[in-house]
Amino acid sequence: MKIKQSCPYLEKSDFDYIDEIIRNQYIARGEYVDELQKIFSKFLGIRYSIATSSGTTALHLALLALNIKEHDEVIIPSYTCSALIDAVNYVRAVPVLADIDIETFNLTCDVLNKKISKRTKAIILTHTFGFPADIVGISKFGIPIIEDCAHSIGSLYKGRNTGSQGTISIFSFYATKMLAAGEGGMVCTDDSNIAETIYDLSTPNMRDSYRVRYNYKMSDLTAGLALNQMKKLDTFVKKRKKIAEIYKTIFSSFPVKLQKPINDTEPNYYRFIICTDKANEVIDYTNSHGILCDRPIFKPLHHYFLDKVEDKDFPGTDYAWNGTVSIPIYMGLKDSEISTIINIFKKFYE
Repeated sequence: MKIKQSCPYLEKSDFDYIDEIIRNQYIARGEYVDELQKIFSKFLGIRYSIATSSGTTALHLALLALNIKEHDEVIIPSYTCSALIDAVNYVRAVPVLADIDIETFNLTCDVLNKKISKRTKAIILTHTFGFPADIVGISKFGIPIIEDCAHSIGSLYKGRNTGSQGTISIFSFYATKMLAAGEGGMVCTDDSNIAETIYDLSTPNMRDSYRVRYNYKMSDLTAGLALNQMKKLDTFVKKRKKIAEIYKTIFSSFPVKLQKPINDTEPNYYRFIICTDKANEVIDYTNSHGILCDRPIFKPLHHYFLDKVEDKDFPGTDYAWNGTVSIPIYMGLKDSEISTIINIFKKFYE
């Protein structure tokens, strides 16, 4: 039996809402979506949350709501998934790839100082692997920030939830995320004008006037599952933190480095990452013993454009990509599986 890299935590009770949907014969955007949006806004302590069909569509709507257009520059980290650069290209803006800090794996003020120009209209700030970035420090640049919280729901920055301090924040409910609803996303803001624009853009039918709109709505089928996952978020985060503490104790005796949180933050440990100069050997060894460790990011974005980008120097990103291994950490991980993982790593380093 293999120990998966990630695994959603699903129970039969997560799908009890289906009976009501069958009785009502209604599966489009309805009461479940409305309830999810209300709960999400209350959780973050913000005014508006609009459910979408995915995290990527949420990001696209966020860029549109900020009126990002052709020739505008949007700064994004290179050490992230391709969904970010896709969304920037959807609006025909210019993605400006930035390096990351080698300890936090996040954008920093020092990094952004080198990338910001007169054409910079937004920064997409990821809280990589659930470790909050310095949102307050970065907000001092005065540039709209889109908090990408696909990894970080339940993480805290100075006692506040990530996603509550940027101009806009986006979340993902993809199958491997903290709240696993298969697909789905959320875009959140305190700005009424931004919220109105996002709602209008994501509701294409039965409108008095025409503009290009997008069928990015979430269905009640997705929202019902997301609601049940949301009820268990606190438990999910506590379990991850408990496992992380065990891992940190064990790995302190191995020749590896761990991702570091910045001061006054609490990561949710969406991923548990070790940094090692033997990443390939670790992955091969653990996989051969049934533990599906992997690289946490498939490929840095600047590697797709080495023939085009002027700045090919991304030392932090390349360090993270070449030297990181993601170790299984999730709600359904059994104590016996945690022990197996630890024992396999002990054997490797012995």
